[in-house]
Amino acid sequence: MWKQVPDFWISLPDQPGELARLAARLREADVNLLGLWGYGATAGQAQFYCVPESAEQFRNFARSADLETRESATFHLTEPDRGGTLIKTLETIADAGISLLAIQAVSIGGEFGCFLWANPEDWDTLKRLLNATAASAVSK
Repeated sequence: MWKQVPDFWISLPDQPGELARLAARLREADVNLLGLWGYGATAGQAQFYCVPESAEQFRNFARSADLETRESATFHLTEPDRGGTLIKTLETIADAGISLLAIQAVSIGGEFGCFLWANPEDWDTLKRLLNATAASAVSK
């Protein structure tokens, strides 16, 4: 299963406790996330990427919390982990000539999930590939 979803980039001070404060604020606002990751960047700033369950709820939270965000889109894939799921997905994308910009992937408790980023000009092709892959998985 896959869907294209909004993701949000937030810059915070690279200091102890900033992510904990952000997480607490998200919880208080009842904003659930499908994904969250980040890293220390430069000039004392850390970059965090959030993929919320509800983009509109996250936008409202960011406005009310006076957080500056940048919005983009990612492809969120989930399915049972049958071993080699990620490899098959990446090979299909590469065979179509799509160069991914980034990926985050994890397998937990027999479930595989990943977020894929591609250039917007490749989105239509990527959607067709993901639809075809999902259809062939259902027909098996």
